[in-house]
Amino acid sequence: MSNEQQVYQKLITDMNQHMLVADDNRVPFLRQILAKLGHPDQAYKIIHIAGTNGKGSTGAMLAAILQENDYHVGHFSSPAMLDDREQIRIDGQMISYTAFVQAYQLINDHLSADFAATSLSIFEWFTLIALVAFQQAKVDFVILEVGLGGMNDATNAISAPLLALITHIDYDHTRILGHTIRKIATQKAGIIKTGSTVIVAPHQKQMTRNVLRTAANQQQVPIHFVTNIHLKLLAHNFEGTKLQISGPMIPNHTYQLGLIGRFQLDNLATVLSAVTWLSQHDVQLNEQRTQRALANLKIAGRMQIIQRHPTVILDGAHNSDGAKQLVQSLQQLAPNQKITFLLGFLADKNYLEMLQSYLPLAKTVYVNTPSQHQRALDKDELAKVIQKHFSFSKDHLFNEADVHTSLQVALAHAEVDDVIVITGSFYFIKQFEGDQHV
Repeated sequence: MSNEQQVYQKLITDMNQHMLVADDNRVPFLRQILAKLGHPDQAYKIIHIAGTNGKGSTGAMLAAILQENDYHVGHFSSPAMLDDREQIRIDGQMISYTAFVQAYQLINDHLSADFAATSLSIFEWFTLIALVAFQQAKVDFVILEVGLGGMNDATNAISAPLLALITHIDYDHTRILGHTIRKIATQKAGIIKTGSTVIVAPHQKQMTRNVLRTAANQQQVPIHFVTNIHLKLLAHNFEGTKLQISGPMIPNHTYQLGLIGRFQLDNLATVLSAVTWLSQHDVQLNEQRTQRALANLKIAGRMQIIQRHPTVILDGAHNSDGAKQLVQSLQQLAPNQKITFLLGFLADKNYLEMLQSYLPLAKTVYVNTPSQHQRALDKDELAKVIQKHFSFSKDHLFNEADVHTSLQVALAHAEVDDVIVITGSFYFIKQFEGDQHV
């Protein structure tokens, strides 16, 4: 282990692991720190992304397109799959130990002597480190994904971004964000700042549209709702998606999308609308390069195929909206086919609604406990819930010793054309990322 790696590991171990996003005073506090650092967030163009589902895919598509067009791109996203440093990427590569430590030390040097490093949560540290590291790397663009909510999220400490993108909004983190769409949308709308332009993904609830429009009017910024999309699916299978798409901000083109899943088409429409807006505002983007970037893109943990024949899919759907989207995609990719599910949930999520989506489609279910021990729903409790609330057959419900045994047993019982889906939480599916068979 190198010296930089040792220093990095100690920094991570010492960081405050608590979530502080529910505290109203965090963003002003972080803005003070950014001011002391000379506003690193103003050294590049930022595309800030909030929403319940679709942030990761939307961000990954935009980053890939900008990189393919020879721009230097910083990308901040969460959660990581295998290494926390995956959250901070520069031109597609996760941040080095050296760059991480250097950014940390620069921040620490600018803080007052009586400041305790543990005053910041680990997510706040990562946000600040990302913003500084991107400045040091002299990137042109930063894709900045909100961690949770928007208004009180650490990423919202930035100055006005070039673009604010709002992906699909639905129920999630209701204990923190509120139990109504109005309250949740208001939190997401908190990233809208004077001096930006807002682009909103398709198929939003009317209340969401009203809240976002009001916020944009208050900040006196233009807002573009991605609507009236004309879409023709030419091919949709486990190898990818081919489609023809056009709309008010989308010239008519045919795309081969490396990502699978019907829900990616709304994300694509949002991205292509943003690409048009960027092209109209002096960002040089070549259509052939854009097509190439989308064709080659794969995203870990989002309808990620790790084996074929039988097909094994990792998907990080972690709320009821994501579960519904996943089921719709499975029904299109494997029509009239029952699915084997490996499920692992966090206890603070609405897993009952997710189960409501999955179980009618399930041939067999393997219950598992995610690695996030503080928030994990125990697999024994999950098995009881499935039997009590859904009358699911005991003969098709398996409770193996650990997650890897679950997959081994599922594979041993699978036919060549079967589909096995591992889902419920990113904390759960990341345990399988190292098990790739292809």
